[in-house]
Amino acid sequence: MNDPVLPKLVPLLVVRDAVYAVEFYVRALRAREVARYMNERLGKVSHVDLAIGDAFFSITEENRAWNADAPPSLGGSPVVLQLRIDDVEASFETMREAGAAVVFPLVEFCGERMGRVRDPFGHLWILTQRIEPLSPDETRRRRGAWSLGADSSKTSATVAGSPARWQEPARDPHQARIYVVVGPVGAGKSTFALALSRQHRALRLDLDEWMTDLFRPDRPETARVEWYVERAARCVDHIWKLTTRAVESGTHVVLEVGLLRRLDREQLYRRVDAGGYELVVYIVDAPREVRRERVEKRNRDQGETFSMVVPAQVFEMASDMWEPPDETECRARDMKQVSSDA
Repeated sequence: MNDPVLPKLVPLLVVRDAVYAVEFYVRALRAREVARYMNERLGKVSHVDLAIGDAFFSITEENRAWNADAPPSLGGSPVVLQLRIDDVEASFETMREAGAAVVFPLVEFCGERMGRVRDPFGHLWILTQRIEPLSPDETRRRRGAWSLGADSSKTSATVAGSPARWQEPARDPHQARIYVVVGPVGAGKSTFALALSRQHRALRLDLDEWMTDLFRPDRPETARVEWYVERAARCVDHIWKLTTRAVESGTHVVLEVGLLRRLDREQLYRRVDAGGYELVVYIVDAPREVRRERVEKRNRDQGETFSMVVPAQVFEMASDMWEPPDETECRARDMKQVSSDA
C-alpha cells in the first residue's frame, strides 16, 4: 500500500485496540484504510491512516508513557469531530448499530440536521447534513436566537430530558448500573447472578438461556464450536441493545454473557465506556474439582439455573479457556472477588 498524500491537518485519534478501531470505523462510517504501520518489535498495529470521502483521520494505539492517552484514561474526550455527510439518517443509525452511544439524537439546527454520538473508544462525533442553505448573516441570527432560548429555526434544539444547550446531563449518582458476573464454568455464576438480580431488582440477561431458547433445536452434530461462536456473538449484540435500553430507563442489569477471555471483556468495557455507564464486575470462582462436581450435579438435577447439559469434554475445554482478570484489569475497573467454594 503506497503512503498517502495527507492534508496539512489530520486528526489523530488515540484508541485502545487499534485493530478493532479500524474494523469499527470501516463498518460504522464506511471509512477506507489508506495505510497501516506496524510496531515490529511488539508485533502490533501502531498507526493507521483512514479516509471518509476526501476527509482523512488517523488512529494510533494508546501509549500512556508517551502521553498518548485514550479518552477512557482521561475520563472523556474534550474534542468533538464534526463529519458532514449526504445521508445523516442512515449514517447515524449505522453508527448506533455498530456500537456507538447516542449523546443527543438527530435534530434540526441552523439549516442542518445533526446528532452526536460517542464511539466505542470514547471519541465524540457530530454527524451533520445540510438541509437548508443559509447566508452567514442568517446563520448568526439563528444562533443568536437559539442562545437566548428562542431559536426560530424549524425545530427546537432542546432534546427531551437534557439541557437546552446540548450538554450531556449531569450524571445521577443513583443511576442504574450494569453488573457483570464472570468466572469459569461451574463456578456458581448463574446462582450468584440470580441472587444479585433479586437484590437489586435488576433485569438478568443470561447468554446460555438465549442460546438454549433460540438455537438448541438447530444444533448440528459436527462443527459445533464455529456454529456456537457465530450465534453467541449475535446474541450478545442483542443483549447489549436491551442492556442500554434498560439502563437508560433506570433499570439495573445483571449480565452473564461468558467473557472467559480478557479480549472478550475488553470489548464489553469499550461498549460500557462509550455509553458512560456505571459498571461493577463480580469474579466468581472455585477450585476446578469443586466446579467439576457441580456441573455433573447440575446436569443430573436440572434445577433453577439449568439451561443446557455441559459434557465433560466441554467443561474441561471451557475451564482451560478461562483467563482470570489480572492486576492491571482489576485496577482499571470496579471488580469484586467472590469465592464460591462452599
